[in-house]
Amino acid sequence: MTSPWQNVPMPASVARLPRNSAGRPVPASVAWYESDDDGSILVDHDPQLGGHITCVCAQGRGTPRFGEQCPVRQRQYMLQRQCGLCTETIAPSAQMAFVGETNAQYFIEPPLHQLCAAYALQVCPVLHATGDRIEVALTPSYTLAEDRITAVSTDGTLRHRAFPLGSPAASLLGVLNFYLAIPDTPERHVAPSWLARHAPTLLPPTTP
Repeated sequence: MTSPWQNVPMPASVARLPRNSAGRPVPASVAWYESDDDGSILVDHDPQLGGHITCVCAQGRGTPRFGEQCPVRQRQYMLQRQCGLCTETIAPSAQMAFVGETNAQYFIEPPLHQLCAAYALQVCPVLHATGDRIEVALTPSYTLAEDRITAVSTDGTLRHRAFPLGSPAASLLGVLNFYLAIPDTPERHVAPSWLARHAPTLLPPTTP
């Protein structure tokens, strides 16, 4: 029997992605884990980034961890304006979408094509179930900041601090985790309302 999400037209760029065991396409920025992964945080260092969290996962290899971002791909997509779902570059003139909590001041997940955002909101069970608590922020551009780990408390909790992108002090004070996207003059919409208005015009014919 066909599941409801399978009836949602799939963009051709999304159809090329690896799938999970249920057949859902896995967003490109999602981390993958193999059976021998022990959950350790890997830290590397270079003159440009200083200390930074790295990752050896590969798309389609192992098991995807929905809700967890691969730090390497996350930072790449943020820097290069690539869609966090399909990986294709978002045109400089295009208005992109960030999907997250209502009135979020920044986003950890990379930007999306509006078409990809419309697809994800219908197919992702978490986004679909969250309903009015999810927002679509449309913007032509964004500013990046650095989320760095600055300390570890006695109970193992990581302490974070945001720095301006490229701050000379940042690499001395913390280990780079993710980039944070701060939309420039965002146009904010409650996700279900935005989806109802725009999905019929955005989504393509069904891809087999």
